[in-house]
Amino acid sequence: MNKKRLLGAFLIITSLIVMLLPAAEADAETSASAFTIKSGELIKYKGVATTVSVPDTVTAIGEGAFEDNDYVKKIILPDAVKKIEAYAFWGCDNLETVILGNGLTEISDFAFANCDGLETMTITPNIKKIGIQAFADCNNFEDITIPFQVTDISEDAFDGDYLLNIHCETGSYADKYAKAFYERQKDMPVYVKPEDESIKIEVPEDGVYSGSGMSEEKEAGLIYEVNVQGDTLGSTTVVDNQAVVFIQNAGLPVQNEDKKPLEGVGEQEEIPKEPGKVSSAGRDGVIVERTYYRNTDLREVVVEDDVHTISRFAYARSKITDIVLPEDLKEIEYAAFYHCDNLKGVMIPEGVTAVGAKAFAHTAWVNDFLKQSNSGGVAEKSADEDFLISGGVLVAYRGNAKEVIVPNGVRVIAGGAFEDHTEIEKVILPASIQNIDELAFDGCNPKEVEYNGDAMEEELVEMRVSLNSLSQLPRTQSKSPFVWIFASLMLVTGCVCMLHKAK
Repeated sequence: MNKKRLLGAFLIITSLIVMLLPAAEADAETSASAFTIKSGELIKYKGVATTVSVPDTVTAIGEGAFEDNDYVKKIILPDAVKKIEAYAFWGCDNLETVILGNGLTEISDFAFANCDGLETMTITPNIKKIGIQAFADCNNFEDITIPFQVTDISEDAFDGDYLLNIHCETGSYADKYAKAFYERQKDMPVYVKPEDESIKIEVPEDGVYSGSGMSEEKEAGLIYEVNVQGDTLGSTTVVDNQAVVFIQNAGLPVQNEDKKPLEGVGEQEEIPKEPGKVSSAGRDGVIVERTYYRNTDLREVVVEDDVHTISRFAYARSKITDIVLPEDLKEIEYAAFYHCDNLKGVMIPEGVTAVGAKAFAHTAWVNDFLKQSNSGGVAEKSADEDFLISGGVLVAYRGNAKEVIVPNGVRVIAGGAFEDHTEIEKVILPASIQNIDELAFDGCNPKEVEYNGDAMEEELVEMRVSLNSLSQLPRTQSKSPFVWIFASLMLVTGCVCMLHKAK
């Protein structure tokens, strides 16, 4: 067979293959190994590796992608990553090293919060913004280098980082931020007491140590234990060989069941020494963000009657076992009771109109339900026991039906209630529905939504259930002009070879 004819045929076939191949990459869905990637966003990492190199196709680390991963110690991000979303590495207790890519422009809210293993970090020059509590409560965080290009740092980005030193250029935005931060750092107290009583530590009159003096005491080889005194409200955390009391900044009263609620911490008589039942009061009707976060003293809690909002992470990771919510409560925000592992059940008041995503995630209440266990009779039982419902709020779903009929009487669908139930094709909503959290059907793709009620506009229902989920689907990435030019040249060359032979 003539070589030119063979070459022409080969080029034509090759060009057709190139044009028909799908676009490879950032926008195509990847299911390789432990990574779940959609439209360039790393949705979830489920692996157990200690060193993780994020694939080059990833352009964003999604919300909660590595959240609570206890295996990872080192993260390497490619230059393609432009943003780290909220809570991306939240609670990665063993994360020690993070190598950021040069393409990164933003570190979002709570992105590295509660990473106890993190000690140092170098911010890359293209980063412009560091969000709310992005590195909060990183108990061993000692050094961060921030370049002059960074011009937006949330005031509480490093809350609780009592050991932190900020390295930056004189006169830069980071330099001005650092000076203000060091003043705030003085109010991040640690109560200390040496194990060896012969060693004297000079403790300020208010019993408070700021970050500046801690490193000297560590070098002396002292082992600290908690020494809670006076009118301070705090919780205990063990860090290396130290037991550290972190003071809540909210200034909210916590008192024994028999004590009268007081207006501020300064007037608080004492914190209960034994775990037990407490009354939980708000400020202007709000239990503010992280008020009882990681509180180890809480067991049974009665929330005061005037509270209408429980904010994000308000009780998260506390030892709470039972809670009584007030009738006037209207909203339970994102992760309010997240990882309250001992919380056995919740009676949600009928007046609640909104429940955020992860509000009750990893509580004993939800975990037992999802495991098909008896929820203790706390939740109302619907005709279909695949729904966990309390006070008209649909908190969780454990079924696998393609057509889901939400029970009559459900007023609110909480964030994450149907998360990642990709099998759902149709959703039938009752007329009683009043509010659907924007993340209620996160990761789903129902093709049809049936709704006959008038409490919400039908268009809003469609948007909350369908469009939000559809936005998570991978989109086909258009090929670069180079690909089309290359394929066209190959096609033309092949045709020329064939015509030339024909002559």
